[in-house]
Amino acid sequence: MDKILTDIRGSDDGSAWRLVTIATGWLLLLFVGAYLITPASVLPLVIADLNITEATAAALVSMPQVAATVIGIPVGIYLDRVEARAAVPAAAGVLLAGSVGDWFAGSTGSVSLLVASRLLAGIGMFVLWVVSINLASSTFPAHRRATATSVIISGYPAGYALGQLGAPRLVGVVDWPGVFPVFGTAALVMSLALYVAVGRVSRFQTSSDPISVTGFKRVLRNQNVWMVVVVTVLGYSLYMVFNSWMPTYISRRFSVSLAESGAFVALFPAVGILARPTGGWLSDRVFAQRRRPVFAASFVGATVLAVTMFYSTTITVLVTMLVLAGVFIQLHIGLMYQSIQEFVAPTAAGTAVSLASVAGWLGSFVAPVAAGELVATAGTYTVLFALAVGLGVTGVFTVWQMAESGRYRATA
Repeated sequence: MDKILTDIRGSDDGSAWRLVTIATGWLLLLFVGAYLITPASVLPLVIADLNITEATAAALVSMPQVAATVIGIPVGIYLDRVEARAAVPAAAGVLLAGSVGDWFAGSTGSVSLLVASRLLAGIGMFVLWVVSINLASSTFPAHRRATATSVIISGYPAGYALGQLGAPRLVGVVDWPGVFPVFGTAALVMSLALYVAVGRVSRFQTSSDPISVTGFKRVLRNQNVWMVVVVTVLGYSLYMVFNSWMPTYISRRFSVSLAESGAFVALFPAVGILARPTGGWLSDRVFAQRRRPVFAASFVGATVLAVTMFYSTTITVLVTMLVLAGVFIQLHIGLMYQSIQEFVAPTAAGTAVSLASVAGWLGSFVAPVAAGELVATAGTYTVLFALAVGLGVTGVFTVWQMAESGRYRATA
């Protein structure tokens, strides 16, 4: 395969622009995450103004992810055939168009149009997610690549926090439909900044040839790729079991309000802002670019903490263990997107990241539903911990069986 490996710019200017690339990419995903979570942060207003049920309103939150799951693989293949840098402002334009559609739909009370515009924005969201990861990976040398990837995607959970905190405050300035284009416009601005920044640095790994049908089939036949996919499904499932059901469990176990328990559980995803980059740094620096030790530590730590939470008798101990679980679970979220790229040719990087992304969103959808069914069948919320332990143990076993994608993969 004809690859073009560009030279490293040794100048301080090149190094500075690489940092600008990460910063602008982080801010881009920050505003993307804020846009996605906006309906959840103003849910009572959405329900009242549109006269819809809680279930329908909650579904509006997931519409972009639904679109991403459906179009993920073909879009990933397409991204491997075009210049990733040029796709950034184009995708942000699609997201902005969707956000403007949200504003119009919300202002006119059209639920069907709001669903359609959220689905449209989901296409832009998915492209920005995949391309940001690929740009972070190709902009930095191999020994810093996992760190760069993990740092840039930590903007996504930070965006959730921004949306939850900022959207209700913006409603005091504009009506709730107007919040969508605010974040959509911010994402477009940052996409242009990222486009400029990437153009000022050398790329370490690019290819002159688009992915071929044979190359795509090779990806699908790659057992190592599917092992990372399984790890991704398990990791996001474990993440969402705690993220979705713990507020209810804490409220019922310790007789506190949902608002109070929700505030406690908010710490669980928030620690990802630091945990995700830490996982990449550990892999690159401490474990000499090996990925499996971080995967293993993530699942082992989460499993042990799930058991500890089950036996916790005070809310202080439980919340402390929950926050620690948030750290361990998110250590490998970010690293998985780098790992899967290392098992394929550079021409298939976008396809590989798309596979992992779709797997992650599927896990995010299925796990809360499965957890709810288990709770309904067992009649107790303690079954959630059994599910978490099962996912964690399965993750440990999968990591034990998978090959090393990093520096020592030849001897793994």
